[in-house]
Amino acid sequence: MKFLLIALFATAASAMIAPLHTVKEKIDGSYIVVFNDDAKTLASVSTIKNSPFFSSLGGRVDRVYGSALNGFAATLAPKALELVRRFNFVKYVEEDQIMRIDAVASWGLDRVDQQDLPLDNSFTPRNDGEGVNVYVIDTGINPTHVDFGGRAYTEASMDFVSINRGGVDCNGHGSHCAGTVGGTTDGVANQANLFGVRVLSCLGSGSNTGVIGGMDWVADNHVKPAVASMSLGGGPSQSSDDAVTRMHNAGVTVVVAAGNDNEDASNHSPARAPLAITVASSASDDTRSSFSNFGSLIDIFAPGSSITSCWYDSDTAEKTISGTSMATPHVAGGAAILLAQDSSRTPDDVVNTMTSEATSGALTDTQSVNLLLYVG
Repeated sequence: MKFLLIALFATAASAMIAPLHTVKEKIDGSYIVVFNDDAKTLASVSTIKNSPFFSSLGGRVDRVYGSALNGFAATLAPKALELVRRFNFVKYVEEDQIMRIDAVASWGLDRVDQQDLPLDNSFTPRNDGEGVNVYVIDTGINPTHVDFGGRAYTEASMDFVSINRGGVDCNGHGSHCAGTVGGTTDGVANQANLFGVRVLSCLGSGSNTGVIGGMDWVADNHVKPAVASMSLGGGPSQSSDDAVTRMHNAGVTVVVAAGNDNEDASNHSPARAPLAITVASSASDDTRSSFSNFGSLIDIFAPGSSITSCWYDSDTAEKTISGTSMATPHVAGGAAILLAQDSSRTPDDVVNTMTSEATSGALTDTQSVNLLLYVG
C-alpha cells in the first residue's frame, strides 16, 4: 500500500506542488480546490475523484464550481489533501473558513439623495431601479414581506446552506439588506427585482465554500442588468477574491461590505477583492461609523448606522440595526439606479460613474477616500 501511494503521488505530481492557502478561522477538513484557468472543470474533477485511493484516503467532492471559480469544494483528510495538491492542473488549495454577516422610512435614504446637511425629510432618486436584478447573497429573503411588493424571489436552487430552506430567511439580516436595496418604503431602488441567494444560516454564519457556491450560482444564472450585494465577510481568502473577479468579468456589479472591526479592510475578504465595490459606513452626523473598517481599498461610504429596514419574522416586520452590512445595500441600490438609467453600463462603468457623482469631502474621520453615495 505504501509503495502504491508513493507511485501514485509520483504520477499525479508535476515538479511543483500546489500551494495551500491558510485562513484565520478554518473549518477542519473542508477545502476549496482551484484549477488552472485552462483546465476543464468537469474533466479535472472527474480525474481527481476517480483517481486510485482518493476516496480511501479520505477525499470527497462536495460541490463543483464552474463560473465564479474553476474548481470544487471538498472534504479532505491529510493524505487526500496531499494527493490533490500534486495534480498538475491544480492552481491552489485553500482552507475553508467561517463567513459571517457584517452587522453590528430610514435616515439613510434621506441622506443619499442630497449632498449637504441638514436632511430635508424626503427621498427623490433619479429613478426607481425598475428592470434591474439584484442578487442579495446573504441569509435569504422573506419573499412575502409587504415592502417587497411581489418583487422578491427565492427557490431551493439558490440555497447553499446545509439545511435547505428554499432561500427563505430565518435570521433577518438578508431581508433587512434586501429592504434597503429595493423595498418599496425602505429601499434605494424601490422597483428593482430582488433574489435571495442564501449562503448563511439562521445564526448568520456559514462556510466560504457555501458563499462561493452562491457566487457561482449568480455568475452562472444572473440576468442582466445585474448587481450582487454581499453584506458578509471573513478573513483574507484568495478563492473569495477570485470569485469576485469572475463575477465581475461575467458582467455582474459586485458590492461588498468593508467589515466592522474598525481596522484596515485589507484584512478581510471579499472586502479586499480588487474588482468589488467596497463600502464603508457613515453615521447620521457625516462621520465614519465607529465600527467601520477603512483604508485604501474603500471605494465609497454609505449610511450604515441605525438603519431601519425589513425583518424576517412577519410580513410587516421592521428592525433598526447598524453595520457596513447596512451601508452595502444602499450602494447596491445605487448601482441598480445607474443600470436602470443605462443598462449597457459595465461593472467598471458603474463604479466609475458612482464615484465621480458621489458627494466629495462631506465626511470626517474617514481614514479612506472621502466619497459618500449620491443618487439624486
